Parts: sequence; structure tokens; C-alpha cells
Amino acid sequence: MKKTVYLSAFVFAAAISLIGCGDPLLDDLNSNIEVGSGDLSIAENYEQAAGMFLTAQQKMHDVGASNGAHVYQVQFNIHIDNYSGYMAGTQNFSGNLPSTYRYFAQYCDGPKASFFNVAQAALPVMRSAADLNLREIGAMCNIMYCFSALELSDVYGPFPWTDYKNDVQEPPVTYEPMDQIYDSLFVNLKDAGKILKEFTSTSEEHQDTINQILAQYDKICGDVKTWEQFSNSIRLRMAMRMSNVNPDRAKTEAQSAIDDGLIEKSIEYNTMVNNGTNHPLAFISILWNDTRINASLENIMKRLKVPFMDKIFEKNSDAIRDENGETTWQAQQDIVGVRTGIQLTPRDDNNQYTKFSGVTSAFANFPLAIFKLSERYFLQAEAALRWNIGGSVNTNYLKGVAAMFDDYDIAQTEPDFQTYWNQESADTSIDYVDPHNSRNNTKGLVTVGVKINNSDDNKVKLEKIITQKWLAQFPMGLEAWNDLRRTGYPRIFPVNDIGDGSLGKGRMIRRIPWNMTDAAAAQDVNTSGIQALGGSNLMRTTLWWDVEDPAGLGDNRRWETEVSN
Repeated sequence: MKKTVYLSAFVFAAAISLIGCGDPLLDDLNSNIEVGSGDLSIAENYEQAAGMFLTAQQKMHDVGASNGAHVYQVQFNIHIDNYSGYMAGTQNFSGNLPSTYRYFAQYCDGPKASFFNVAQAALPVMRSAADLNLREIGAMCNIMYCFSALELSDVYGPFPWTDYKNDVQEPPVTYEPMDQIYDSLFVNLKDAGKILKEFTSTSEEHQDTINQILAQYDKICGDVKTWEQFSNSIRLRMAMRMSNVNPDRAKTEAQSAIDDGLIEKSIEYNTMVNNGTNHPLAFISILWNDTRINASLENIMKRLKVPFMDKIFEKNSDAIRDENGETTWQAQQDIVGVRTGIQLTPRDDNNQYTKFSGVTSAFANFPLAIFKLSERYFLQAEAALRWNIGGSVNTNYLKGVAAMFDDYDIAQTEPDFQTYWNQESADTSIDYVDPHNSRNNTKGLVTVGVKINNSDDNKVKLEKIITQKWLAQFPMGLEAWNDLRRTGYPRIFPVNDIGDGSLGKGRMIRRIPWNMTDAAAAQDVNTSGIQALGGSNLMRTTLWWDVEDPAGLGDNRRWETEVSN
């Protein structure tokens, strides 16, 4: 029997309350979309499909609401941004996070909740697209679903792919191994790309209908061709992720994605233009004081003399005192970051880390990145380095660095670019200094410069490629963390924190564990999740693709031997 149900476009799929981070979660986007359902939800008409298509775009990297960026905070900032070396927390959230490496189940459910937000908007359109003669919109929703499913898997590991695709989100569910999930993602993305490739052969009337939807509701790509290229670029991202665990398959998939055509512009959502709201990271940093530049990012930017550093980050907002109450830095002295994994205190007048460097007010107007053009070129540079495909290493690398500078309105012809590009080595005289607690002071680790030389061995070349890619990807913490786990680059500071009890001695978090607080969910994990993962439900357990590099180019096990000082 067919029935009508009502789903909120901004459903928060897991109950999350952020103590001390701002106002309660509220929904002010596209409230109450009506969908029809037999056993599965579907979009019943053109208007519903178009509205859900827009909502899925807003949920991929959550754009936030007028009252704040709560969803984005638990999707990325409160944990993954710290693991990546981009940002660091300033407060302990009423004791829930004594350090940013500790595990707090409610916050760590954020990425999963955001995936469900995308799924609840995308799946009904995917199911009804053929009947509504909106196959291209269904394909685009399939791409967004795959994009978010890939992120979900790269955060936790295996997940119930088949059950989630069928709207089964509550126990009992069956976890499926990551290699099988990747296989399914490749199939889905190729199918979506094929539909979009055939768009120009459809009737003029049909093309007009699809283009009218895109003109009103497409906020990230703008046309069918770019959506097709977006799908192919995700495939290239996945192929490089597999480069250690299955290099032969990775090469084949990378070549196929490159041949099918990659993005020619960044895929991004401009929150200010489309919603009249700030970038969610600016909300978290400027209004809540909950996040600051990471010490690793500060040190690497300074060692490489990144000329757009002050476009992203402010100098310290106020005078900083040491543990004895003595003033060590005056206000507006310099850009200074916070080390990941240090002990955190309440957000009050005695908290010195809230005075460290947050993002600038100008950053509030930056678009919310989903897939940057620079990443496309750095992926191709790595593919060229590993397998001699996709063009030359140097050409793609140069295009990647140029695209990064273009994000900050610096042209390749300008002196700032030329000076940066010609650096043969990093300035190793610059180390990290914590003006509040000198015990956190540490020597910088990055020594490589920017320019790739013919004399560089391939390991040095990869370190340069990934270091520049890491700088370019900011603030996309998940992709940065993925590359850190896969390659070991860039050389961010190790963390001497035990996390969930499985870390310590400089070991890096390799995954976010599944939430086991619910008995039924824990039973599913024990029944199928652990076997699919191939290890214990711990932070130190590696994912399927997180293995040593058989080509010897990466250094992704260095945290197992290096000890934080």
C-alpha cells in the first residue's frame, strides 16, 4: 500500500547536543519535503525532486544554518580537522574532550549523521528519476550519494552499504567490507557518468527541462558536463586511495577516470551568495572561539613562506599569558597555532588558546569547497609519478600549485607565486613555539621545498606533491587526513595522546571507531562489523587501503616509531 510520509530536509540522523558550542541545532533550510513511499521513499513530482537535489548539495559538506554551523562542527571540525593538522580545538566541551584526540561517541557520530542527511535527500530522487523523466538529476543525486558514502567509509571503514541504500538505518544491519563498497561506488559512478554523457543526444525539450532545474537548483556544478567530470574526478580520488593496497587496479581505474574527463573548475558551494551565511568554519572560529589554526599548519606555512597565510588566519587576538600568569606575547604579535592532542580546559577567561589565531573575517566569505580544481591536478601528478599516466608530473604539479594560488587571487605571473615556486628547501630555522606552555614547543619537521627538480628521487617528489596538495586542500580536513594515513605526508607533528587507549607514543588516529553505546548497534558491529574491518573497533586499527606503500614512496608508518616530545 502506498503511503505519504514527511521527511525534513535537514534531519539530523543522530541525536547530537554540543555543550558549550553555541545554540541548539535548528533547521531553517527547506523544511518538510513531502515524499511518497511504498517500502522506500521516493520523490513524487518534479518540484520534490528538484528541492531534494538542492538539499543534497547543501548537506554534502554541511552549509550550516542561520543559527550556526553545528552540523559542520561534528561532521569535520571537532575531530577530523584536528587529525589532519589543519585546525585544533581550544576547549574541552564541558569535559567531553579533555584533548582533541579523545573519543566522545556523540561527537564522533557527526560524519555518519551527515551521510544520512545526504542519503535522505538523494535516494528518493534516484529511485523516482526514471519515472519522472529526470534521469540526469537522478544521476547527479547518485554522484552526491557516492561522494558522501566514500567519505563515510574513509572515516569509519566498513558500513552497511546495501541496508543504507534501502533506507535501513537502524539495527539490525550488516556491515560490508571496504573493498566491496569501493567496487559498488565505481559501478555507480560510472553508471551516473554514462547517463550524463548521453545527455546531449536526448530531445531538445528534455534538455531544456534539465537545464531549467540546474539553472534554479544547481549550486555547485552549473551544467551537466561538469557533473559528469565531477563523477570521474571522484573515481580518480578513489583510485589514488587504492594505490598502496591494489596498485594494478588503482592504475586501471585512474587511467579510466582520466580518459573520461576531469573537472575544469572547483566544485564548491558559495554559502554567502546562496544562503547569505558565512563559511561554517568561520562561524565556529570567530563567533564560538572553538577552533584555531593547528600548530602543524602554522609551522609548515611559515617554513614554506606561504604568501596567502594572512588571508586565512589572524594574528593572536589578545595578550597571551604563560602558566605562571606572565604575559609572553602582546596582542596582534603573530599567527600562532595550537598543537593537537594537548590537554584542553573550559572555554572561559582563563583559557589562553582562544586567543591564538582563528580564521579571518574575509575567510567567512570563502566558498565551501567540495572538490577543488587543485586536487584534480595533484592527483594527476601522483598518477604520473607512480604509473606514467595522465600527463607529466611537473606540468600537473605546476597546475596544482597555480590553482591553489588562484583560490587566493594570486596569479601565476605575480612575484609572490614565482618566489614561492622557486624555493629549493623549507626554512628549517623556523620551529613551533607555544607562548602559553613551552612544553609544547617542538622542532618543525618539513624540510622539502616547493619546486620539483630532476635530481629529486621519487619519494621526495611524492612528499612535495602531497605537501602542496595538503596546503591547497585547506580546510578539507578529511581529504588531508586520508592522504596522511595513505602516504605519511606532509610531516605534521606527532601526538602523544592515548586517544581511546589504543594510541600513544606518537601514533596517529587511523579511523574513528563506531559508536557502541547502543546495545543493538554494538551487536551489529560485533556480528559483522569487526570481521568486515579486519581488526578491533579502535582508533589505531587501519582501514583496508591504509597499508604500507609497496613502491616505497610513502612514509605512512613513521608515527609508529616516532615519539612526540
